[in-house]
Amino acid sequence: MSPTHHATLRTGLLRSSLRAVILGIFLLVIGAVGYQVCKPVMQSSRTWLIASNIGHDYVRRLGLRKDQIGQSEFVEPPLTRIPGQIQHVRSVYDMYRKYSGMDRANMAGKRIFELGTGLTLGVPLLFLADGAAHVTGVDKFVPFQRTSYYQHFYADLRNQLSPDQRPRYDRALNVKDLTLNSQALNFVYGRELPGLVNELGPESYDLVVSNAVLEEIYDINPVLQAQARLLRPGGTMVHEIDLGDYGMFVKHGFDSLEFLTVPEWVYRLMVESSGQPARRTLSFYRDAFAGMGYSTEVFVTRVIYHRDPLPEPKTQLVEGVDFTAADVRQLSAIRPRLQPQFRSLPDTELLAQSVILVARKPQ
Repeated sequence: MSPTHHATLRTGLLRSSLRAVILGIFLLVIGAVGYQVCKPVMQSSRTWLIASNIGHDYVRRLGLRKDQIGQSEFVEPPLTRIPGQIQHVRSVYDMYRKYSGMDRANMAGKRIFELGTGLTLGVPLLFLADGAAHVTGVDKFVPFQRTSYYQHFYADLRNQLSPDQRPRYDRALNVKDLTLNSQALNFVYGRELPGLVNELGPESYDLVVSNAVLEEIYDINPVLQAQARLLRPGGTMVHEIDLGDYGMFVKHGFDSLEFLTVPEWVYRLMVESSGQPARRTLSFYRDAFAGMGYSTEVFVTRVIYHRDPLPEPKTQLVEGVDFTAADVRQLSAIRPRLQPQFRSLPDTELLAQSVILVARKPQ
């Protein structure tokens, strides 16, 4: 083959490759524009929502991403959010103290474990400031945040403490460089709880707490057993549990219980690796702890179809007081479409959107 023919062939291949690249870019642009145009319609499709969640979960299943859905990046918030975040931390802390019965008078010397600390270690620090001897926090998805925003957050939280609380706070956290003293506050990131029990110490904690965490763990039994092993005889667990769909369907205009209509094998593909709600019911948690010999109490804090929480958490929901006849009618309309394991549950259980579960280990 002559050099001229070779040159002609190379030129033809180059032009073909260039045309393929241009066509690919064109299709991507058209696809992106088309997606934006069709997005409102697509997101109103149940099938699209299911497929989208399966895709997000698969990326995390492969280890290509380690965050939760809805927590795609740790964006630096504006400093104006700090007062609200501190208020939230304090409300969670007060809830733990109220339902555990652990107040400042009996906090001294106590060891506490928090599962799923989230973006801040505010709750562990408040326990320590009130006299706890040691707190361990574990979070699978969120590393300890050390950016400028969190320096301001921890400094502002400290400034709200009384003079006698601040030395205990300072023992656990150096606010200037955000370093932790593991003798007081031990934080573990990215590890599964069942593999940590021997390292942390069996039966070495007086109180185990979590806030909107248990529902995010698909294979929950090993985690419940690990918590039970960490807790001392006579110790207490306090878990706030969200029984809703995290907006998976609701925010797109579907019924609050639409996520309970998805077949189990499909739903598993949607949530197993991404921290989406595992859709366990109130009775599952109550029975799981009772089966381990714990005494349990369950307090409902929110009811589906209602924007605001209940004025006071309730152990029993009452029609006409906590929910309406219209709520029952809406529930009755979707009930035939629910998966079999949910279809026959009492109205009051399906209406419970979030609960506080208190479980006490026998002596």
